[in-house]
Amino acid sequence: MVLLVLVLLGLLILILKRKQKTAKKSEGKAKKRNWLLIGCLSIVIPMVIFTVFSPIFSLMDMWGLFAHASRTELEQAVHRSYQNYGLTGQFELEKYEKNYTSVGGFIIHGTYSENIAGKTYQAKTRFKYYTRFSKSETYGKTDAEVDYKNGKKIYDVFPELAYLGIEVSPGTSEFLKTLDSSIKDPKLPDLKYQGIGFEFNNQSDNIYLYNEILEENQSKGQALQGMYPMDAQYLFQKEIFIPTFEFQYFVPKEKRDLLYDDYLKDLERLMKEFFANQSLPRGLYAVKIAKYEEDKLVSDSGVYYVRIDNRQVVKLLQKLE
Repeated sequence: MVLLVLVLLGLLILILKRKQKTAKKSEGKAKKRNWLLIGCLSIVIPMVIFTVFSPIFSLMDMWGLFAHASRTELEQAVHRSYQNYGLTGQFELEKYEKNYTSVGGFIIHGTYSENIAGKTYQAKTRFKYYTRFSKSETYGKTDAEVDYKNGKKIYDVFPELAYLGIEVSPGTSEFLKTLDSSIKDPKLPDLKYQGIGFEFNNQSDNIYLYNEILEENQSKGQALQGMYPMDAQYLFQKEIFIPTFEFQYFVPKEKRDLLYDDYLKDLERLMKEFFANQSLPRGLYAVKIAKYEEDKLVSDSGVYYVRIDNRQVVKLLQKLE
């Protein structure tokens, strides 16, 4: 398209030059030719400008530079998102900023709160809000609204609320304390045990069992639209609730340049040594590793998984299978 417009513009220029050389007629005819040229240029030049700048405007739209929405509009969109899934708690919008990515729009940050068994609990939450005119299926909606239209489950859309539902359920805290007290620190020089948490594994092959409990809770009008209460020990047996052991790993100087595969082998050795003869029940656990070089934290995002059976690590996994 750009090439075609440039060719037309070039032809007009050539015609003008030729006319200037050969046309020495009356001044009236020259004025007519000038007006004809001006008319043609008034059509071609805007076409050139539009053709050249159209991709730039498209990129600016894609990156969210034209995004606009009021605070009220964003709050209403979040309210619709919760309402779609039957969640009846309160949302407090804390901040929002433009989303300079391929989806455009805004990132919304806030806190969801709901009364559960007579006490108010809160969870930090985050939404994407889409403002690209060219995407009619998402324009003016949150990612949660789009997910609802696509049939996603409530715990996939709001994993932070599924986590909260398990966390505050009766028995969860006691189960985690039992696991934590089962750990006898072997005092390894480079590995320091820090404590325990858990993950909600919505990718488990047994998630249908969670769905059965969810539906039963919903029929009883339970909190968090059925995501409360949950039996953490039962979900642990089904690899939906994954206890997470947190460690600090002080990498020795001679091991700081290890290739990743060699690092995994060394990590597996450490895990086997740490968990040997620990009185933990058989199952799947996560280990979160914060790597240090001397006193400097270099990475705190390492999460791996270990299968424990007969009081020993039988397998180290880089990710859930």
